Amino acid sequence: MKDRWRELKHYPPGERFEQFHVAEQQRSRWVKLAYMGAALLLLPIGVLFAFIPGPAVLFFALSAALFATQSLWLAKRLDRGELWLRKTWVTARGWWRARRREKHA
Repeated sequence: MKDRWRELKHYPPGERFEQFHVAEQQRSRWVKLAYMGAALLLLPIGVLFAFIPGPAVLFFALSAALFATQSLWLAKRLDRGELWLRKTWVTARGWWRARRREKHA
């Protein structure tokens, strides 16, 4: 499983989840069922952590990635979301650094 996640990180941003989805279609039915079972287990844990302090976002992200192994539609949405998050992160980081420079100047 660890090697599969490393492979996911190897794919380029914006194509990562779709390429991983295509690669996962060659897996046996039991592996696909295990992924779906894990995704279904992680989702309610994320919901639980959304109401109490905890890493809810992590569980939602892992669950979505596991669901994306079986859903091309979701894989494409996650790829678009990843690109949007990266762009937003760069913009926010630039704003934050500029703000800090202004305070220290």
